[in-house]
Amino acid sequence: MLLTAEGTFAVRAHRRRRGLTSRRYTAALFLLDYLSAWVGFVIGLALLNLVTRNAFNRWSLIEYNLRHAFWFPIGVVIGMALTSGYRVARRSPTQNAFTDFKELAMATSFGGFVAMSISYIAHRLTQWEIQVPTQVIVGVMTTTFVIAIVRAVLRAIVLSRRPIRMAVIDDGTTYQRIATHLHLQRGITLYGRIAMDTSDTENTIGHISEIEQLAVDFKLDRVIFGSINSITPEVARWYRRTTELVETALVPRMFEVISWRSRLTDMSGLPLLEMAPPHVSRFDRAFKRSFDILAAVVLLLLTLPISISIALLIKLTSRGPILFRQERLGRDRKPFTILKFRTMQVAPSLSTRATPSADKDAPLYVVRGKLNETTRRTWIGSFIRKVGLDEIPQFVNVIMGSMSIVGPRPFIVSESDIQDPYYARRFEVRPGITGLWQVSGRNNLTAEELRQLDYLYVSAWSMWWDIKICFDTPRAMLRGLGAY
Repeated sequence: MLLTAEGTFAVRAHRRRRGLTSRRYTAALFLLDYLSAWVGFVIGLALLNLVTRNAFNRWSLIEYNLRHAFWFPIGVVIGMALTSGYRVARRSPTQNAFTDFKELAMATSFGGFVAMSISYIAHRLTQWEIQVPTQVIVGVMTTTFVIAIVRAVLRAIVLSRRPIRMAVIDDGTTYQRIATHLHLQRGITLYGRIAMDTSDTENTIGHISEIEQLAVDFKLDRVIFGSINSITPEVARWYRRTTELVETALVPRMFEVISWRSRLTDMSGLPLLEMAPPHVSRFDRAFKRSFDILAAVVLLLLTLPISISIALLIKLTSRGPILFRQERLGRDRKPFTILKFRTMQVAPSLSTRATPSADKDAPLYVVRGKLNETTRRTWIGSFIRKVGLDEIPQFVNVIMGSMSIVGPRPFIVSESDIQDPYYARRFEVRPGITGLWQVSGRNNLTAEELRQLDYLYVSAWSMWWDIKICFDTPRAMLRGLGAY
């Protein structure tokens, strides 16, 4: 039972289980983890056969090893269950294989320990052979990757068939920012904003006091709480009621300075969100630069056939150079020439030049007059700009040292007059081909939001975060959101 605003009691809501939260999804996870453990173990045996001289690891003994690996997939499933790998509450629609990998590695490692323990007990009680520890260790590593891939595929299939139905409860100040991020996620259907104030009726689907009816009408699975002016007892009461009806998430206050590395802890029951400390050593800088050079060389070689094809199409379909060159400001405000594949016609008439907007609160594509440039673009230019292939030549900039694989957006000179000392920290590092701006909406962001993301990246940098951004970039490119 639940006390309502009128003082009466209402029946506690029963959350609908569908898609990622359904029992069928739990059963599928259980079965696929078991099968993935077998597949991962076989892959591990194949790798051991290539690198070890131990007679037990020979491929000719695979039948023998598989027979005595009976407990390994069982241990993996037990490890997943004991580390909450099947718990409904952990199935956030914003999770992915990268963010889940640490938990999966811990669960499979614990599962390998469980399998070895059961194998030892079985050996003591019966004549069961103890499983070879090396096989278990390698099996854990390969199984972690197999489970991550299989779960990502299953998740994509389920979300394509059963999208998460969402709404945002917000006072209107942060809704567009939240909506931009949600549109980057596949498998989410955003129905709109729920107002906190009864006088707020513009572009809303209802008021929070109507949450019970809204949850039924829109069949909501999840609600995100955005900006709220003040947490009154009434707001807190409706927040608690919302948690009874649907899954809920809360965008923290001062989210502009909270990064992926921030950590939620508590102090005697008081929740604390600890900020990621800035710590960039010489080793970190050297490691990042080494990663940049290696990644740029490899990607430049891998994309060479694509680059040749794009260059030929540009040359055959329009007059002008293949590459577009423009001066940008890099690290320590030093100018450099950025390289891109040309996407527009050369020397347009005065009437077709982009006319920037004076509205600084508008998205970047409006401020920079991107919509006015569409008539100048070639057909191949429109395509490669949408999916980000026009950025390929910037791998040369990375090798030359003027850019990085991941970093702040490289500003043109006219947009680089930043006086705020915090936002100016973007010039402490090399600009990047991709970055937080790339995976957060690109030109759909405002100039202020872009500066906030740049500050956040520089102040809370880590190599692991760079890898995460690289992992998220292909998804953002394929969506094409903010690509103008």
